[in-house]
Amino acid sequence: MAKIVILNGTSSSGKTSLARAIQRLAEGPVLRVSMDDFLEMMPPRFANDDEAFSFRLVPDAAPAEVEIGTGSYGGALMRGMRASVAALADQDLDLVVDDVMLGAGDQAHYREVLAGHAVAFVAVRCALETAEQRERERGDRDIGMARWQFSRVHAGRDYDLEVSTDDVSPDDGARLILGAIGM
Repeated sequence: MAKIVILNGTSSSGKTSLARAIQRLAEGPVLRVSMDDFLEMMPPRFANDDEAFSFRLVPDAAPAEVEIGTGSYGGALMRGMRASVAALADQDLDLVVDDVMLGAGDQAHYREVLAGHAVAFVAVRCALETAEQRERERGDRDIGMARWQFSRVHAGRDYDLEVSTDDVSPDDGARLILGAIGM
């Protein structure tokens, strides 16, 4: 039976660093599945499109917030990503998934497609100020995405574990997760 760790948190919360540390420190091989990789598969014309994902500044928001809209193509892509995770798990491959769950049914869909596998949902948290600083330093994100996601990404989600990237290094967070799930 495959073991799957699903990391959920805002943009720039430290999910990717944590996922890479899990890969490096796990006893056996762990595949990393990143939502960003799936977004990069889209044709360039969908880079900011209402059918896929739209990114718009929230009017009069100070500091800036960037609202993310998901269209039918984008929703299908995210469902496809979760089905791909299930297909890999069905091959008995252990996985760490780097996701930003904004849809109301995202976690339920993971639970549905991953029934029969050992799944751990991990909240990856940091202070809003930390996420915004990382967002600025990265230079590849719209400033304000983390702020808009901050109150939304964990709303209505149930977790097996929480990691604060303000309080632990990626390696220490990975050790905490790996120890909790026996990976």
